Amino acid sequence: MRGLVLVEYMHRLIALIASILIPLNAVYMWWTHRKNRLVSRLALLSMLLLALQVALGALIVVFVLPGAFTTIDVGNSFLLLIVLASLTAAGWREHRQKLTKPSAKALQEDADKAKPFRVPVSFALGVIFFQSIVGGYFRHSGNSQALFGQHSYLLSHHQQTMPSETEALFWLVLHIGVTAGVVASIVWLLTLSVRNGRYRIEAFALFTLTVYQIAVGFLTLQTKLAVSSDTLHFAGANALVGVAGYLIAQVLLDASAVRIEAREKTQRKMIPAHS
Repeated sequence: MRGLVLVEYMHRLIALIASILIPLNAVYMWWTHRKNRLVSRLALLSMLLLALQVALGALIVVFVLPGAFTTIDVGNSFLLLIVLASLTAAGWREHRQKLTKPSAKALQEDADKAKPFRVPVSFALGVIFFQSIVGGYFRHSGNSQALFGQHSYLLSHHQQTMPSETEALFWLVLHIGVTAGVVASIVWLLTLSVRNGRYRIEAFALFTLTVYQIAVGFLTLQTKLAVSSDTLHFAGANALVGVAGYLIAQVLLDASAVRIEAREKTQRKMIPAHS
């Protein structure tokens, strides 16, 4: 129980830091890229999702909502992570373009090479996001604890009824089944990446994280949902969503041949004084 309390306090501390940094980042990105609709909209969207995250968290705590409701909170946090990863991709694109100063022809060539990746990376992100939601519901609905006759999480939400063994097994099988879809999507993306010589680092990162998630997932079951393995499993899900969000933004930016430019600082003209 002490471990869970420590995790909760760490969660609140990190949430406080994020609630400060995300608005600062959003204001900076919006101000420096006001003329770029994509970046400015992503910055505003990050603020809206953060506000929704705060509201959802407050509702869950104040009204002690059912554990399954927390899945909405988890899903929104993943959407926020995707938006922040997309802003990061836009920022790195701007940095690279400042260094290399690509011509319109070079941008178009990159666009042609990126277009075959749009469907695979979109499919991969979709399956990864869906898997994260299924895993979140499996955990927060109490079904994962029900597999081992545990009931502490739902009791903390004032829920006295434990899910049935059949329901718990259904969500476990679904969670494992969707994992097969994640593996297939990553293998497809990795094969295309190796063949075309594009986005190999990101594709290998997704493959490595998928293997990690499978291993830690089995470890979590073997340890009967120990706090350490459970936390590592959720961290892996965040990493998968973050990398996939970064990659899809990178692919779509490349495919659109967009040029990201920050607003230049204006200099006041010096008017010479008349003698």
